[in-house]
Amino acid sequence: MTATLERRPLTDRQREVYDWLVAYIDAHGYSPTIRQIKEAFGWHTPNAVMCHLHPLRKKGWVVWNDGESRTLRPIGGDA
Repeated sequence: MTATLERRPLTDRQREVYDWLVAYIDAHGYSPTIRQIKEAFGWHTPNAVMCHLHPLRKKGWVVWNDGESRTLRPIGGDA
């Protein structure tokens, strides 16, 4: 039996990050690195990226495999 995550609405900033991730993956065929996300948004640390990605994961909008690179994957849908 698989648990179904109920996706919660995104804030405007979360939606901006989510949309950027979707566009990046559509353009390149693979997910960006934490460094690429950091540079795209002008953040100074990888922790800033994770502070934006963890809520997206918790709300059910993205998934990734901990400890593995380029496994970030949007689940899809409208906010």
